[in-house]
Amino acid sequence: MTPKAARKSSRSYRVQRPHQPHSLLLLLLLMPRLRAQNAVISDGLESVQDLAAIENPIDLYHSGCHRAVDKNDTLRFLVLDAGSTGTRAALHEFFVERTPKSPNGPLKLRHLRLRRYRRKPGLSAFQHFPDRSRDQVNALLAAAAADVPEPQRAVTCVALRATAGLRLLDSGSRRRILRVVRDTLATSAAFLAPDIDSAKLLSGPEEAKFAWLSTVPVLELGGGSAQVAYEYPDGELSAPLDRASSSKATLTGRRIRARSYLGLGVRESVLRFVGYRNGKSAGTGVSKKAYNSSCIAANASLNFSFGSVTLQLEGNQRDNSSGSTAATVKKCFAQAKDLVQQVKYLKKSSPVPGTRVTYSDSVCPSEPRGDCKAYSISAGDIADNAAAVCRNPPDQGPYTPYYCINLSVLSAMLEQMGLPDSGTVTALGGSDNLGWTLGFSLDALLQSAAASAATLTAKATAAAVSMATVLSMLVPARIAQL
Repeated sequence: MTPKAARKSSRSYRVQRPHQPHSLLLLLLLMPRLRAQNAVISDGLESVQDLAAIENPIDLYHSGCHRAVDKNDTLRFLVLDAGSTGTRAALHEFFVERTPKSPNGPLKLRHLRLRRYRRKPGLSAFQHFPDRSRDQVNALLAAAAADVPEPQRAVTCVALRATAGLRLLDSGSRRRILRVVRDTLATSAAFLAPDIDSAKLLSGPEEAKFAWLSTVPVLELGGGSAQVAYEYPDGELSAPLDRASSSKATLTGRRIRARSYLGLGVRESVLRFVGYRNGKSAGTGVSKKAYNSSCIAANASLNFSFGSVTLQLEGNQRDNSSGSTAATVKKCFAQAKDLVQQVKYLKKSSPVPGTRVTYSDSVCPSEPRGDCKAYSISAGDIADNAAAVCRNPPDQGPYTPYYCINLSVLSAMLEQMGLPDSGTVTALGGSDNLGWTLGFSLDALLQSAAASAATLTAKATAAAVSMATVLSMLVPARIAQL
């Protein structure tokens, strides 16, 4: 049964113009308490000890990146996010200051600037031609180098982490692509690349951990996978992170649960919706077979590409009678619910304010609002919009023919997480800077400070990475509206 289908509603349906930002940050202002239950899940973390045990992103002490703290008041980290649909480079510039009376004392983060660069397609598209990864990586390095003063490039660390796109490939293909990338970074004169840690596969828990460090999120939907990371309700979400001043990444006083679900990304879910994957991660290349679904616009016929997969998508012809459209809505949501069953361990309880949801590379789930700036919408309204779009899937214009699938999966995910129809979702559009790469760089910043002569105390660290501070620096106008 679709959300709200059993209830009468006088509200007219509103269909969101599906602007396609690289990411969309959703902040759940009213969210039921999340209670962990047993379930068959992958890449899981059960406790803060497990979270702390995740290896550090970069061995900064031996790589030499920590010297930047000694010499400069600006620390830079270049993180290449090899995602499902493209590779993004995030240049994080941390402007720090020392106490004048104690130049070797704690550092204070006074400003944060982020620069973004992107190239398509995702590295997984080079499965059969791994050497093509070299040109893409070099292009991103050149773009970022233009924004870094030449004397600072030698102490600016660069690292690539691959997410769901490469996790979907076989191990041999992953190794070949990462080997090319690692060689490219090692031979580049632009930045400093650690020998071993420069290019690696980012596990699901790591992706969830670094996203949590960025924004304390609950749900991140990328192209190929979904990450869930949240704090148990007895923690204080509004408090700054309490990080130990050592090279080991530790979190104290925090009870974190993190999960990664391969296959629930907004593009991979389309492949599974139409039966291409059949619940498996295998399958690459160009398919001559046409895949159809009543959840795709009836007149649509398009090439759908994701990673190394290209196939033909078509909509089923159907009549527009009320009975037929109602059946379509029910069928589409039933498929979405079946797809997200692995998230069913999240159950309803009393609400906890301040839980955030990062929704990447997807659609705006509300009425047309241009570039999807800050606005509020209830989970029930998202369900209404999903039903409206499934009754008459768009086949042209700014809409995607598979928009019904996207909104149905989003609505089903929120329901599985226990968000009631009245739960308020506040969307901050275009917040791609708040993804896992920021948490990755923050973790590296703490290591740099700990490894340098200017040690960063736990108290100073907590102040430096206060989530409120970071968010206000990145999106001050939008935060002010909340």
